[in-house]
Amino acid sequence: MIDPTSPGLRFEVVPPPAPPEPLRSDVAAFLGATRRGPVGEAMRVEEWRDYQQVFGGLEGDALTPYAVRSYFENGGQVAWIVRLAGIGTFPALGVWPPLAGLPLPGHRVPAVGGASEAFLAGAAAVTRFDLAAATPGAWSEGGRVLFRYRRRGPSGGAEIDVEVRVAGEAPEILRGLPARDALALAARVNESSRLLRLTPDLAPAALLVPAPAALGPARREWDLVLTGGADAPPGRAEYLAAVETAGRQREIALVALPDLYRHLSHGVLPGAAPSGQQAFEVLKAAVVDAERRHDRLVLVDLPSDPDAPGRPPSSEEIAALLDFFGLILEEEGRSAAVYHPWIAVVDPLGGVTSPLRWLPPSGAVAGLASRLDRERGAHHTPANAPLRDAVEAAGAFTPEEQGRLNAGGVNLLRCFPNRGLTVWGGRTLSGEPGTLYVAHRRLLHRLVRAIRRVAEPLVFEVEGPELWLTFVRAITSVLLEAFRGGALKGARPEEAFRVRCDEETNPPEERELGRVTCVIELAPAVPMEFITLRVALGREGELEVFEK
Repeated sequence: MIDPTSPGLRFEVVPPPAPPEPLRSDVAAFLGATRRGPVGEAMRVEEWRDYQQVFGGLEGDALTPYAVRSYFENGGQVAWIVRLAGIGTFPALGVWPPLAGLPLPGHRVPAVGGASEAFLAGAAAVTRFDLAAATPGAWSEGGRVLFRYRRRGPSGGAEIDVEVRVAGEAPEILRGLPARDALALAARVNESSRLLRLTPDLAPAALLVPAPAALGPARREWDLVLTGGADAPPGRAEYLAAVETAGRQREIALVALPDLYRHLSHGVLPGAAPSGQQAFEVLKAAVVDAERRHDRLVLVDLPSDPDAPGRPPSSEEIAALLDFFGLILEEEGRSAAVYHPWIAVVDPLGGVTSPLRWLPPSGAVAGLASRLDRERGAHHTPANAPLRDAVEAAGAFTPEEQGRLNAGGVNLLRCFPNRGLTVWGGRTLSGEPGTLYVAHRRLLHRLVRAIRRVAEPLVFEVEGPELWLTFVRAITSVLLEAFRGGALKGARPEEAFRVRCDEETNPPEERELGRVTCVIELAPAVPMEFITLRVALGREGELEVFEK
């Protein structure tokens, strides 16, 4: 940062942040641990570089950064991140006594125990600055902060440069900051730095006594080290709060919790599901929240052995876990989809000895669903497409095991020659025919978002036939768009859907409560999950194929 030194016109290009778009159904949320960043807040990021600016890139002890990177690699564009951290998470700290031996015109702090001269800040003096990492965590432990003072800089006055160096982060240099105004200096640093925060320590102005100005040194440097940064794993309470925080963001359509089992199940294998009770309580809370809002899908990962993540659990262990899921999810299974097994991706932090990193597939699947949503529409199943960054899957299953797992609601990732790892399933955890397919649920989520957009502006209108007709027209326009896109069955719109909003759906007792009820009937196109071919050998020796 350099202050202008000569008159003239200067341009600074600042792209406006993209506002959230509640109508989108291709945006995922990730709840888990990150290297750094605000704790417990839902932050919107676009592309991987934007994520790195806010949350600091990959972290060896966290799976969420790898899942987010996999999401963007597979075609995701926008993501919401909620960083989770436990109670014992603290930022690294330091102290800077700024102007020891440097002059200030007209005022000086009395020499008590070698006290230094101070900044002036209105009715108070600043004798030191408290330094803190911008966000809590061990990421900033041992970080170095270098202050460079010069009595006369390019601006003609005293200036200070601030350089911050933290392992694993790009160096950050702020130049030409004001050296005579403590509050302005702190404001400039706190506004511009992604790594450091300054807090002036104010002393009462009564301690100041007049003193002649002195020239002081022409230059001086302070080299400080930040210490005390620490990480603590989040618990059940932090996860439940994150579920509620993400639920308030209406743009979110997919939810993933990549670090859930690592934090709350203590590395338990699927066969011992009840010992991971806290993890399943959080999972249930996320699915119940999605079911209540009718506009998002939870992507569920299965646990893996932390000592051998490349070893998949047996089909019997998975079946036991699915039975447990059925008990805790009950009616809400239609808002959740399970994907398995874990996948391996290239790990830049692993080096030669550990070039790959195993992670749950929810991040990659969310990216694939986001990409296909924009290319084909929400009514297309996010399947039968390869994962772009996956190198290997954690084991394979026999055809018999695949059949049992598919019937139980597990969407497997399979490897095909010349295609790589492919998502091979599109079912929810619901056993009901009308809510079995992911494509149907995501179509419903898309329609709910669209209907919400057209209906909410009418909430304070006078109820009656005119309002009912307005609702019918608005909702019909949304359904016509879905019909033309191939999301609904039928040769004509009348065969694909019907919207009713009249005296029958709104009897007097309902109107007295101030409610308007519309009944929408849909005939969604059924995904082709199974294709049967009949092959016959004709009399002339040719092969005939009949598709059923």
